[in-house]
Amino acid sequence: MYHVEIVSRLAPAHVDQVSALIEAAARSDGHAPLGEHKFLRLQRGDDLAAAVLAFQDGELAGYAHAVTYGERDDRRASCEFVVHPGFRRRGVGRQLLSQAIVHASTQFAGRLDVWAYNDRGAGRRMAVQFGFRPARRLLHLHRHMRDVPGVVVPAGVAFRAFHAGVDDGPWLALNNRIFATHPENGAWTREDLQARVGQPWFEADDFLVVEVEGEMAGFCWLKVEERPGEGRVGEVYVIGVGADHRGRGLGRLLLARALEQLRARAVEVAAIYVDESNTAAVGLYEASGFHYHHVDVCYTRALRGQASHGAPDGRAAA
Repeated sequence: MYHVEIVSRLAPAHVDQVSALIEAAARSDGHAPLGEHKFLRLQRGDDLAAAVLAFQDGELAGYAHAVTYGERDDRRASCEFVVHPGFRRRGVGRQLLSQAIVHASTQFAGRLDVWAYNDRGAGRRMAVQFGFRPARRLLHLHRHMRDVPGVVVPAGVAFRAFHAGVDDGPWLALNNRIFATHPENGAWTREDLQARVGQPWFEADDFLVVEVEGEMAGFCWLKVEERPGEGRVGEVYVIGVGADHRGRGLGRLLLARALEQLRARAVEVAAIYVDESNTAAVGLYEASGFHYHHVDVCYTRALRGQASHGAPDGRAAA
């Protein structure tokens, strides 16, 4: 068994250790092993979040984080985990997932979702062993930066950069309306926004706002960074158009303007993530030159009244 620590806020030393683990996994696997949303929340501290750190002889062998969403009668938890490449196939993943299940149950969550990034055989086997089933598929689409079309901006429409400290309130209101039913992108606070604005990758010019007759109607936030094995990647971090302005081609226009910006930023590949069930968005991205790269799968299982498969007492074999 490994020494396990469970905290609701990551100390600076924890952040350094987890960041090093993430880098090692990304180099080994060719993709990021975790999403950013939960990691940032745990750096600030959150009573509805938990980080599970598994150590062996002082070295971080594995890490999981979970966040609980929703009201008491309709709660669910979402989890991600990663095992250091040097500690795989030793039971670390099972121990992390067992602890995540126990934590979600103590939070009165009715179900637990677990994301498997770049879904592979080992993750699928573990999901089955613990009684999870596939629930969502998140497509990763890529586009090379050749043949990026120019943008013709119609009358009454204007693009500009996001102004931090000035646009915070209007943007949060618009974002939270657009993503009202989305657990990660909706219900953002100023702290959520500021945490991202404070990241090393943030550039105001890469946070595009579109206005219609002077009103903020939509946005496209870009994230440019060097990624192991991929080079300089420009991610369409989040894109949205307000309900009052849909049906006018603003989404297509925003995406075209974003690609123009990424070309100016000399990225080699543009990337975008979209739920497979969002067929309208998938169609838009494919028509804009994006192609399938890989898929992340969200597995889910009910918790109330059920014992943990393979770990009924909340523990797993090492």
